[in-house]
Amino acid sequence: MATGKRTCAHTAKTRGRLGAGASYLRALPPYPGGKRRLLPAIFGLIDIVCPQASWPDLLFADPFLGGGAVALAAKAQGFGHIVANDIAERSTLVGRGLLANHRVRLAPAAVLRLFTAAPEVHLAPPGLFRRMPDRHRALLENAWRHLYGGTFPGVERDLIALLMLKWLFAYFPLGLPAATDAHRIVDGDFDPVTGARLAHYLRRGRRLLQPSTLLTIADQVNLGIFPGTADVSQMDVFDFLPSARADIVYLDPPYGGTQPYEMALMLVDEFIGAGPPPLSRFSSRWPPLDELLETCSHIPVLVLSLGNSLLDEEGARALVARHRRVHRLLSLPYRHYGAVASPAKNAGNREFLILGTLK
Repeated sequence: MATGKRTCAHTAKTRGRLGAGASYLRALPPYPGGKRRLLPAIFGLIDIVCPQASWPDLLFADPFLGGGAVALAAKAQGFGHIVANDIAERSTLVGRGLLANHRVRLAPAAVLRLFTAAPEVHLAPPGLFRRMPDRHRALLENAWRHLYGGTFPGVERDLIALLMLKWLFAYFPLGLPAATDAHRIVDGDFDPVTGARLAHYLRRGRRLLQPSTLLTIADQVNLGIFPGTADVSQMDVFDFLPSARADIVYLDPPYGGTQPYEMALMLVDEFIGAGPPPLSRFSSRWPPLDELLETCSHIPVLVLSLGNSLLDEEGARALVARHRRVHRLLSLPYRHYGAVASPAKNAGNREFLILGTLK
């Protein structure tokens, strides 16, 4: 196996923490399909074939970075080097800010600059602004102008963008700007809005206007900045994997037959100035899973996450067995957002975690 050397020591306080409650995970934005709750199972599987004592000498690849939870946990667990990738800017800015960065933090002065006059930006304003009341739109637009007017250099800009993504997701119930009744709040049409959601808009909406709230979010972002080394790229997974010289790869492709992230998070992509990525083939009814596993044939250890939308447990096991030895398959209950999945569907949803090694 390849080896990777740490450029700086990792503190024992950070290492060893897994699960949704780990403090460094508070740095991340909420993300549909995120794997925070599955982290103990994912790294428990890896420990079966690669004992934890060996992790500082191993390279960990995460080709579908997504919300960043698994790659950030791998960094916190002390893996020697992380190589992460995603085709979406919304994911790679998280990678640049938290994975590849281990020194730059958000200072209070940088955050408070968002409340000062911003440079003019000659770009069409994002459609997201139309879903927010005047005061929230004014704050968000000012921050957006700072982002694209050159106020923040280098990785500081990525951290400010991450800060504003967390702010955005906090404003919208369930963190879903594209699937929301926020336009009713803007229009003053409160009657169709449920009491719980109306309370969310009113209570959280007031808090989000306060500088102290953005300073608190900045403190959360800073929890995800700690020693470790990583490289982050933005390309199609089939371009990334052939050159990923890793010991372990974690694959979490979008669920087949489900709504693409590119549609669900279109407004977010527009806000951060990224054109919408092409619709993922993995979201289709015929995802290229065999091709994906074949492209990983040079990486010794693999953990694959799959939903049960297209394959049952037997089919998932057979898929991996065509390419490598299957050591373990876990079938775990996995709830989707209530806004996009009924209770009956959630009762049957499963996440398959499959551990495989080269034959």
